[in-house]
Formats: sequence, structure tokens, C-alpha cells
Amino acid sequence: MTKQQKSTVIVLIAGAFLSVINQTLINPALPSIMADLSVNAATAQYLVSIFTLVNAIVITISAFLMDKFSTRKLFLAVFSLFLLGSLLAAWGPNFICLLIGRILQAVCAGIMLPLSMTMLLLIFPHEKRGSAMGMYSFVIMFAPAIGPVISGVLTDHIGWRVMFLIMAVLAVAVLAFAAFKLENFGETKPVTLDKLSVTLSSVGLFVLLYGFSALSSSSTLIFGAVAILIGIVCLIFFSKRQLKLEEPFLEIRVLADKQFRIGAIVLMLISASLTAVSITLPIYIQTVLGLSATLSGTVMLPGAIFGAIAGYFAGNLYDKFGARWLSIIGVLFVTGGSIAMSLFGFKTTVLYMIVTYCLRSIGLMLANTPINIWALNKLPNNIIHHANAVQSTLRQVGSTLGVAIMVSVMSLVTSLSSKTQGTKQAQLTGISAAYWLAAAIAIICLIIVIINVWDTKKTKTSTVESGIALGTESELDKAMKRTPYTVSESATLAEVIDIFINRKTTGLPVIDESKRIVGYISDGDVLRYLSKHDIHIIASEYLDVLPDPEDFNEKAKELLSENVMKIATKRIISVEHTTSLSDVCRLFSEKKLSKLPVTHDGILLGTISRGDIMRTLMSVVTVNE
Repeated sequence: MTKQQKSTVIVLIAGAFLSVINQTLINPALPSIMADLSVNAATAQYLVSIFTLVNAIVITISAFLMDKFSTRKLFLAVFSLFLLGSLLAAWGPNFICLLIGRILQAVCAGIMLPLSMTMLLLIFPHEKRGSAMGMYSFVIMFAPAIGPVISGVLTDHIGWRVMFLIMAVLAVAVLAFAAFKLENFGETKPVTLDKLSVTLSSVGLFVLLYGFSALSSSSTLIFGAVAILIGIVCLIFFSKRQLKLEEPFLEIRVLADKQFRIGAIVLMLISASLTAVSITLPIYIQTVLGLSATLSGTVMLPGAIFGAIAGYFAGNLYDKFGARWLSIIGVLFVTGGSIAMSLFGFKTTVLYMIVTYCLRSIGLMLANTPINIWALNKLPNNIIHHANAVQSTLRQVGSTLGVAIMVSVMSLVTSLSSKTQGTKQAQLTGISAAYWLAAAIAIICLIIVIINVWDTKKTKTSTVESGIALGTESELDKAMKRTPYTVSESATLAEVIDIFINRKTTGLPVIDESKRIVGYISDGDVLRYLSKHDIHIIASEYLDVLPDPEDFNEKAKELLSENVMKIATKRIISVEHTTSLSDVCRLFSEKKLSKLPVTHDGILLGTISRGDIMRTLMSVVTVNE
């Protein structure tokens, strides 16, 4: 990597760090902002919910902006907005100025995260991209963990405005460094944006958010209900338009898949619960208990750290145990933590608050990754990037509406309770109501997960015991090829392609020394690797598209010496030897497959192809004649 590229990486990491840490800085400062600007919790929550909502909208158009403008120009433009927003928030004499400042910061964050990841992946060669993403992931997990602590200390000792001023100073430093050191990567394209779709989605979501926020007061309940209805109508028109467009702004057709739809609903609820509780906890600590902002940030820090660790290991745990039990355990943690938080009182200890918040954070992240993978597992590869875009948007919407609804419930209960209780007790009653709502959301999640989230099942057959167990042949035993061509997991791709050519086959099961199937390699996998295509990258809050710069000869040279498992499909679709041929036909039709491995307890017995089915069909016809 050249000196110029190293400088570019520093700029990108710094920009990503500021964008992410800025999202969590505001939480511990909310009670002080409410007191200084004379606003209630229902109004103050807009500083979080509007940020999240704008972030969601901008993320969906970030790919368009990265195609339309050079990376250097776009980076400088969005960080100039960040600087302007930070200065406006630091100076803001009233709540409106502060809110506008947060909106400008949100625009920057929505573009900055996918932009920085794209540029990093363009800078680093393929063999070093893993290290680059590890470094990037550390930044985006570490920043939100320390944000509340920094915010709490600054709010207590200097004032909440200074944290925005510090963000502005750091933004100036990043801008100055980027102006001299940042390079352009990738190429611009003549792309268009469906303006009506953007308008309908933006207006619909904003009005919907405002409607839920208006429910915080009994005097605005009717107005809030009308606003919610208008927002829903706008989103219905938006959805109908997406179904008519050849290139939709958001490909909502993926929601037709039941497994993806269930996963998206659960992830929305998880995001809503996570964000909303991180808002109400500082209000409880500072407003009800009268403790410092520093302490509220400190209480949240262990939860953020342990949650990040749980999220990091959740992927590996999913590979070993599947989604069902991990997600159930995770949601049970969330439920228990939410119920424990609803019992907060005037004498609750700091240790109790830390433990309950940790329990919720670990549970949320433990469920998040398995559900995410499970939701996408059934979808064809060619639409996964659309599903990621939909899922990313729905998460942001869930976070936004979760904050609005929970804070509205807290404010409404506080207002009603203040007629019969003292101010502090009424506030505590309102916060308890919000946590009971969080518990209710968790219980709904738990019910959905228990009923709907199942790991891959063995296909049911009409015969209870057959095949190997009884020493008799099943339908599939008779139809399958018992001596299939296979390849060892230690083989190179050059050896695999040689078998494709000499054996005139298009797919090979990959087996280990004990004949246990560990993967499947097809000529389609090879072609996909060699093709010129974009890489779609998804994180919890954004979608990104990375142009593939390598040509055919470079890829071919690199491919032949690689191990087969580099591109082999590792999540294999296979059938037990007792599976009925009707179910095999259904799999061929639904999954658009041409061949399936046949196994017994994971050991490869043979393969069944469409041709084998045709031959079996003809034999049946012959017998009937």
C-alpha cells in the first residue's frame, strides 16, 4: 500500500469513527437538553428518532450518490454538512436549530458509512480485505460503546453544547486532511433516481413518526391518529409504485418470502427495543434519580461492550447450533432484562442497572445475527442484496418508530399519573410503563420466534422407518446414482475443472476423509467467480455496492491454484435417502436445482439428478404399459 493510500485509509477510518460515535453521543445529554431548552421527553426524542429516520432514507440512496459523484467530492461534501450541522447544534439557541443540526449530521452518517467501506475495499487487495474489514468493524463497534461515556463526562463538567463543538473541530481536521490526501476510487456512472419514490417514502415515514410522537399527549391523540393514517397511505402508494417499476427504489417483492418476512419483523422489533431503551435509561438515571450524565454513560458502557462481543461470536455460534435456540435464548434474555428494568425504583443500585442493561444488550445481539442469517437463507443469491436493502431500511424504521412510541407511552403515562402522584413518582411510573412495553415487545418476539424460526429439517417421508434402517430400498435409493463423482476437500480448483471436463459433469459434492459431505461445487460457482459483478455489502445499518475491478485473466489465474472450498457452497441442500421422489421433485422445482446429494446422517450415499428422475419416470411408464 502506497503512502497516499495509507493517508486515505486514515481519513476514512476517522470519518467513519466520527459518524458512528455521533449517533450515541446524544443519549446521556437528553435530560440536560430537555432542561436547558424547556422541552419534554416526547419532543427531545426527535433528536434521536429524526436522526435515525434521515439516516435510513439517505442510506437507501447512498449507492445512487456514489455512482453519480466522485468519492473525493462526495466525501468532502457530506463532511461539510457534518461540520455545518455540528456548529449549528453547538450554537443552537432553540430546539429547532439543534434538530436541524442533527438532521445535517444524519445525512453525513447515512452516506459516510457505506462510502468509507466501499473505498476501503477498493484500496485493499482481495487477500487483505478480511484484515481491512476487521479493522473497520472494530471502529464501528468501539465508537458507539464509548460515545455515551464521553457524552456523560462532557455534559456534567462543561455542558452538552461542547460535545457538538468538539465534533465540529474534529470535522475541520478531517476535511483539511481529506482535501490534500484523499484519492478518487471507482468510476462515476450516468444513473437516475426515482424522485417520486423518494418523496413518497420520506413523507410517509416522517408523517408516521410525527403521528406516533403526537400520541404522547391526550390533547393531540386525534391529530396523531390522522397523521399515522396519512403516513400509512403514503407508504401504501410507495409500495404499489415499487411493484410497477422495472428498477424499484426498494425491492419490496422479497417480503413475499415468508421466512424473510418473519425475520424482518423480528429484527424490526429488536431494533425498536434496543434504541428506545437506550433513550429512556439516561432519563431515568438523571431525571428520576438525580444522578449525573457521567454515571448514565458508565451504566450503558458494559452493555455496549458485552453486546458487541456477543454479536461478534453469534455468527460462529449460528454455524454450530443454528438459529432457533440462539434466537430463543437471546429473546429470553431481552424479556428478562426488560421485566427487570420495569422494576426500577428510587433505591435501585447502579450494579442492578448495569446487570439488567447488559442482559438486554447481550440478548439483543445474540438474537440479531442468527435471525438475520436465517431470514436470508432461503432467498436466491441474485436477490439477497435487495433483501439486505429492505432489511436495513426496516431496521432503521423500527428504531425510529420504537423510540417515538416508547417515549410517547412514557410521556402520556407520566402526564396522567401526575394528577394523583408527585412529579418524581409520576416520571418513574411513566418510565416503568415504557419498560413494560419493551417487555411486551420482547414477548411478542419470543412467540414469533418459537412458532416460526426452525432450522433446516429433514424432509418428511411417508415411511416411518425405511432404507438402511430396515434393510429395504426406498424410492430414492432405487433412482439415485450410487457411485457419484466427488472431489476431496483438499483438491484445487484446477483439479475440479479437470473433472468437470473429463467426466462431463456440472456439479460435484465435496467430501472429507470420512465421506461426510462438506460442500458442493458447480460450474456455476466457477462462472460466478469469474464474472464481472458487483459485491454487495451489508452491515446492521447500511447497504453498500462495491464495483469489481478485476478482469477475466486475472481472476482465472488466481482461481486455478485456490482450494475448492474457497468458492464451494458450504450450506448444502441435500436429501436423506428416505426422502420421497415427490419431495425431491418439489425441491428441484422450488430451488431451481439440477442435482442433489443424497445422504444418511451427513455421509454421502449418492446423487439424484433431473435426468435420474426422468429415467425413473420412463421406467414407471414402461411397467404400466
